[in-house]
Amino acid sequence: NPEYENITLAFRNQDQPRGSHSPPKNRAKQPPASPHPTASGGAHVPAWSRPSPDSAQVPRWLHRVILSLYVLFALSCIILIALVLVKSEGRRAALLQTRLLLASVSISGQECQEQQKRAWGGVQRLIKEVKQEIETVKRNVNTGNEIVMTSLPDISQIKSKLQEISKVLERLSL
Repeated sequence: NPEYENITLAFRNQDQPRGSHSPPKNRAKQPPASPHPTASGGAHVPAWSRPSPDSAQVPRWLHRVILSLYVLFALSCIILIALVLVKSEGRRAALLQTRLLLASVSISGQECQEQQKRAWGGVQRLIKEVKQEIETVKRNVNTGNEIVMTSLPDISQIKSKLQEISKVLERLSL
């Protein structure tokens, strides 16, 4: 195929026989080294000449193939970007839904805490009232005990007087 021959001719010298892989003869005839030093310590790098204008050019179909590959690559990149954006949008929606769910759970938790505070406040108030009533009952019992203790001698006197009255009645009835 002559088109493939042109590709190989672009890399070898015209004087070189076909199928030979030896270096081109004109490399030995290179121009003197460039006077510009390199960054690696000042060694001179020889300047390579361009291929002669009569050497074969790259075929047009190769340019078209490369351009088609670039277009295909660009389209692939655009498709990948679109897929990433779609996935990103889906994840964004999922994150928004999760955030709304977390906000709802947070509000429910706060309401529950407020309910517990109110209920605990009511329980503490009732405990305080019960303690006050218990203290009132204790005072009443203590007062009753004091009354009983102070009235014990009076009761003893009443008992002894009742016994005396009982004896007197017995004598009278006889």
